[in-house]
Amino acid sequence: MAEKKNKARSQVSARLNILFLGVFLLFSALILRLGMVQIVQGESYEEELTHVSNQTARIDAPRGLMYDSYGNVVVDNSMELSVTYTNPGNQKAEDILELAIKLSDFIEVDTENLRFRDKQEYWYVTHSEKERKALIEGKKVDDKDEYQTIIDEITEEMVDGYSKEEEQVIAIFTHMLRGTSGTPQRIKQSITEEEAHVLSEHLDKLPNIDLQRDATREYVYGDTLRQLYGSVGSIQSEKVDDYLANGYARSDLVGNSYLELQYENVLRGTKAEISRTSTRTGGEEAESVVEETLGSRGNDLVLSVDMEYQQLLDEAVEKHVMKNRGYYLQQQEGSAYAIVMNPKTGEILAISGFVDPAGEDESYLHPTGAVNNAFEFGSVVKGASVLTGMQEGVVTPDTVVNDQPLHFNGTPEKKSVTSMGPVNMGTALERSSNVYMFEIAMRMGNYTYNSNIPQSQRSLFGLSVANDVLERSRYYFSQFGLGTQTGIDLPHEVTGITGVPQEPGASLDFMIGQFDTYTTLQVGQYASTIANDGVRMRPRLVKEILEPSINGEEATVVKEFAPEVLNEVDMSKDKLDVVQNGFRRVVTGSRGTASSIKTDVPIAAKTGTAEISVAIGEGDNRQVLNGNNQSFIGYAPYDDPEIAFAVIAPKVQIPRGTSYKIAQGIAQDLVNDYFDLQENREGPKSVDSVMDEVDLFENE
Repeated sequence: MAEKKNKARSQVSARLNILFLGVFLLFSALILRLGMVQIVQGESYEEELTHVSNQTARIDAPRGLMYDSYGNVVVDNSMELSVTYTNPGNQKAEDILELAIKLSDFIEVDTENLRFRDKQEYWYVTHSEKERKALIEGKKVDDKDEYQTIIDEITEEMVDGYSKEEEQVIAIFTHMLRGTSGTPQRIKQSITEEEAHVLSEHLDKLPNIDLQRDATREYVYGDTLRQLYGSVGSIQSEKVDDYLANGYARSDLVGNSYLELQYENVLRGTKAEISRTSTRTGGEEAESVVEETLGSRGNDLVLSVDMEYQQLLDEAVEKHVMKNRGYYLQQQEGSAYAIVMNPKTGEILAISGFVDPAGEDESYLHPTGAVNNAFEFGSVVKGASVLTGMQEGVVTPDTVVNDQPLHFNGTPEKKSVTSMGPVNMGTALERSSNVYMFEIAMRMGNYTYNSNIPQSQRSLFGLSVANDVLERSRYYFSQFGLGTQTGIDLPHEVTGITGVPQEPGASLDFMIGQFDTYTTLQVGQYASTIANDGVRMRPRLVKEILEPSINGEEATVVKEFAPEVLNEVDMSKDKLDVVQNGFRRVVTGSRGTASSIKTDVPIAAKTGTAEISVAIGEGDNRQVLNGNNQSFIGYAPYDDPEIAFAVIAPKVQIPRGTSYKIAQGIAQDLVNDYFDLQENREGPKSVDSVMDEVDLFENE
């Protein structure tokens, strides 16, 4: 019995020893592990307990200014307040919408350009998941495509009927969604004083909404050249990827047209950066360090345009259009376009357009029409025509042509305004002989006109020959800038319409400027090239790029654009002299077509009239009106040109009894105004400035 008890005690003791050993080993392992954590891995765990966050906000800087050639500010920045929203990076669309609803109580935004897509996204957020899923029920859709598929299923009928108040919310919500995390997104520019006052009192209830100093474009001289300066707005949707790749934010405002677009990289300011670094160690309160990098205004542009002269040119164009408004074709707008260049440098000194619409719409300045609107310019191209003939070897200055009507089988009659009889090249330019130019085209096609055979047997050459004549002629015309890019420093320019002949006579019409169409800019470059002895210069609107001055110091020239020769024409100086003398005879000759012009300095010029037809009315009331495009080119002084110019007044009635020379009247004024300014300058007239209206919606 005693032995059994001793045996039991022995077994218990052994088990306890094993248990104690196990506990010892566990504690040893735990101590070892704690040692590893503290000694070996302590630093890495301490780093994990220390949390560092960094947030950078980028604040837009004003764009560069624009000056005229005499240092007058023509495009300025007007300081204003904008309402902004800064996405902290973790807000859900539902929360953003709730904030948009609150904000709509304090500001009113423009909803004119609200898109269908914006309303679709609003519908998506304001409906339950069950309602959204119902739109794609039965469709096999991957998770990654679900959102877009649902959006595509939201029809116009589903989003029609939103109230004005809801559209306000949608517009605000849309602007907020476009923001980039940490970067202020404009919700509204140029808020009113009342809006700013009310909103500032409620900012504590509107998280991530702020009032920010901003700048908008101010056009110091009203609408003068406003079109040509271009627009500033949201990045156009098709260009977003390109801008993002170049460091822009989706919410940035950029130049979208004309000079603002062409010189976007120059005018764009350097954003200010506010970087906030927050460090929290363990449970301690976070420490914040704020670093600010100042922004800077973009670089400035110095334009070639003289604003004082520009205002005078605008006045002249408007005056002659309105004075002769009753002489434009019925139901057609009254308009005219003009450009003045320095033929030796290519600098554009003034560029103008004016349109008085038919009906009750208000008239407006339209300088971009001189770049974008193309017309048949008529006889002003005859300088290029005779140079083509001389270069092809089919005529010389002494060639005499009998100016009489030409009749062909299957081709409309070809004639001058009046039968002139025998004329040489100089007289053909002075009196504007069409038949002389027709003869050049016929000779280029190896055709000899014979009036002694019956008209039914008198057929002009075929279309293949006509196309060959046109191709060769266009080659020479393009050397003067006609029918080709002028090279102006704008993102886009029209080159006109190259006609496709339906009958051989089109090759003859081309020689008198009644087939292909050209812009006023192209014809201005053509006039400049003749004035500059056959040297074609690149037209320029910007002379210099300046780094903004600081503290009143003189601005630094970053880049100066030197005059650039595009090409020299194939024709010799002797041949160009023939045209220059012929253009002088247009003004001084007893039967010159511009002998009535009165200028303060001697000029050389060429008149033009292109016959046009315009259809008006519908159905039984439809009728075709015949009219003219009046044009006028020249340069002054004729022996040492300082300016070259081109003018056109399209869709004018054919004169009956009296002659109304709209284009010539504008040309006379622009010449006299230019040289008057050389004697007496008073500076541009002060007018009410115009503020830009920025569209914050992405353009379609």
